[in-house]
Amino acid sequence: MTIVGLILAVLAFLLAWPIPAALACFRGDPISEVVLWQAVGLSGGLSLIGAALAFAVAPGTTSLPQGLLELLRGETHTQLSLVAWVFLIIAVLLIGRLLGCLVLTFYSARKARLRHDEILHLLSEPSATYPDTRIISTDEVVAYCLPKGPRKGTAVLSTGLIKALDENERTAVIAHERAHLDFRHDVLVIPFAAWHRALPYFSATAIGLNSVNRLIELMADDQARERVDPQILAQAVQSAAEMNPEHRGDLSAQRIRRLSHPLDSTRIPVRLMSIGLAAVLLLVPTLLILTPAAFGI
Repeated sequence: MTIVGLILAVLAFLLAWPIPAALACFRGDPISEVVLWQAVGLSGGLSLIGAALAFAVAPGTTSLPQGLLELLRGETHTQLSLVAWVFLIIAVLLIGRLLGCLVLTFYSARKARLRHDEILHLLSEPSATYPDTRIISTDEVVAYCLPKGPRKGTAVLSTGLIKALDENERTAVIAHERAHLDFRHDVLVIPFAAWHRALPYFSATAIGLNSVNRLIELMADDQARERVDPQILAQAVQSAAEMNPEHRGDLSAQRIRRLSHPLDSTRIPVRLMSIGLAAVLLLVPTLLILTPAAFGI
């Protein structure tokens, strides 16, 4: 199992730095990128934990499940060296931290949403024009959404944004926010937030979280195209960027550029290729852990 542990350790290293760094530079179909990021996160976690467990089990074991089963039965624990015990403890702590952070992040996000909803109802008024939309009184250009469940939630606009945009642009902004709610993009982000919370010193977790936050904005734009003219949404983004310095970034520029052109006709083949690559990324550590004989090890 030492060879399996070394291979998994190398794979974990690649998925912790060079691969995420390269993926962050990729600019293509947002759904394809999100699929790849999910595969990188899952495969990296499997590789990291699998490497620690592979170094922990008895050297003569032919597969990791067999070695763990023998260890749980108390058949091989006396054969473990001090180093093996250290790796076993590391693996258990990693599993506990990753799962614990995932649960805690889900709980924290839900609690924050409920608290935000209470404050929002105190400081805003329901829109008489747009359904499921509330208006907050501020000169700042603000638009966001607050999810409440499957395909439910509230779009929030500021009076500053309403004054800055015309009717069509406001409708386009709301379509963008409704896309976030309909496809529950907030749930998509939570695993990456938990990943970063669990392993904040790994650059891959920060890169992945920032990338997915960017990608869900592009996904909402693409989904809003089905309801509104993308050129009008691009103009709304441009107007917001001109009035609010916080919107004058690379993301706004990328959104405007994408909305100003038709969707790439090759996006479906690219998605299929991304799904295939993601499957490979997941299968390699899984097979190494379950059946290393498949690789001749």
